[in-house]
Amino acid sequence: MRGRPPSISDDAILEAARGVFLEQGVGATTAEIARRASISESVLFHRYKTKEALFMAVLDHAVRVSPVAEGLPEKVDKGEIADHLFEVGSAMVEDARKTIPLFIAGAMMARASTWKLEGLQERMRRPHPSQVRVFKLFAGYFEAEMDAGRLRRVDSEILARAFIGAVVQHVMQQFWGGQLEGLPLSTPMFLRGLIDILLHGTAVRRRRGAR
Repeated sequence: MRGRPPSISDDAILEAARGVFLEQGVGATTAEIARRASISESVLFHRYKTKEALFMAVLDHAVRVSPVAEGLPEKVDKGEIADHLFEVGSAMVEDARKTIPLFIAGAMMARASTWKLEGLQERMRRPHPSQVRVFKLFAGYFEAEMDAGRLRRVDSEILARAFIGAVVQHVMQQFWGGQLEGLPLSTPMFLRGLIDILLHGTAVRRRRGAR
């Protein structure tokens, strides 16, 4: 009588797969992933039919909307906007440090001829649903703060893109270029500076009557 296949949670499998994908990239194999998860390849393929499906599951598992971002609507017209943005920006940096390497690995694997991942290629061309959700949360938050009279009326979607894009670039710089020589910049320093610029701008405000 055959014994039951080993019981293992999806979270455990996906965590093992994440480690292999990040370490080995294009060279990642389902055999190594199964070994890390202490299961057979047959069990792995019973859960995830293809390596492509497994990688997409890893990506979906990792790329989630931060609870701090989900809470933005509740912060409208309460407290300090700068404090709200610093809190959610800090959470975004931590999340991005975990997910950006996966997107980099996914882009490399999608171009590799040995993988034949047409579905992954198409997937990597589109924003992840969680990214879309975060963008809408920020745009909605900024729009609501404008309606409350706490922000000057501007394009809320462009403002959301500016904030999110700057935070992501800050993290990517650490992965690809490190700190600029002679210009160390901690995440808190960066966020405070970014928020100050977004909320107050850089143009000199002339007094009335001044030429």
